[in-house]
Amino acid sequence: MNRIFHKSSESMQELEDKSVDLMVTSPPYNININYGNKWENGKLISSKGKKYKDNLDEENYRNLLEKTINETKRVLKDDGQIWFNIKNRYDKGNMIPPFWVMDFFQDMYLKNIIIWNFDWGGSTNKRFCSRYEYVFFFTKNKDKYTFNLDDVKIPALNYRPDRYKSQLKNPSDVWRISLVSGNSPERTEHPAQYPEELIERIIKVGSNKNDIILDPFMGSGTTAVVAKKLERKYVGYETEKEYIDIANKRLSNG
Repeated sequence: MNRIFHKSSESMQELEDKSVDLMVTSPPYNININYGNKWENGKLISSKGKKYKDNLDEENYRNLLEKTINETKRVLKDDGQIWFNIKNRYDKGNMIPPFWVMDFFQDMYLKNIIIWNFDWGGSTNKRFCSRYEYVFFFTKNKDKYTFNLDDVKIPALNYRPDRYKSQLKNPSDVWRISLVSGNSPERTEHPAQYPEELIERIIKVGSNKNDIILDPFMGSGTTAVVAKKLERKYVGYETEKEYIDIANKRLSNG
């Protein structure tokens, strides 16, 4: 497959039923932010990259996600899985956790809610600084799905050879993985880029070589880059041509 389509993922007629092994994505957060410009002390200090405002009408936003999720379920194999990254939002002084997305997955099985914890980000003086996002892990089949635990085990801090066979252990459901900083080698001009390390763990544990990985909100191509590195195939959708160009450049350099 190995292709990124320049269109909305609300319709994926290019993909056959039950043809995808794993979907991982981070949709627009719809948090009413102007992306693409860099501000400091209220002044514009740089302007580059694609500009867009993340402020869909709430009903249209949820309809977009629902249509994309329904299409994903259509193209997902019977033993396939979905990993869905989303964060809290704020409206009129209230925090709105994203648990409403589970309404779109009533016919799937929720296996984990991963807390993706990072060590820096925006600041505020009226509440504690947010340093986490969610990754929902759903499977299409209750019992039959890929889970390559040995490929993602981590060193145990308190390894005791008299009690454990290995000094490696199952990661918890709290993953401490840094955001992509401005000076990171993987940094692009995309304003909401998630780290390769996060996607690498998901693709390793949830798929096998030559499996097809879908990202319906491809952005700068991180999912495709990691899939290629791990010898998987990728397919994605992205409405902004500039981001597709960034993704293809990353893929050609990999």
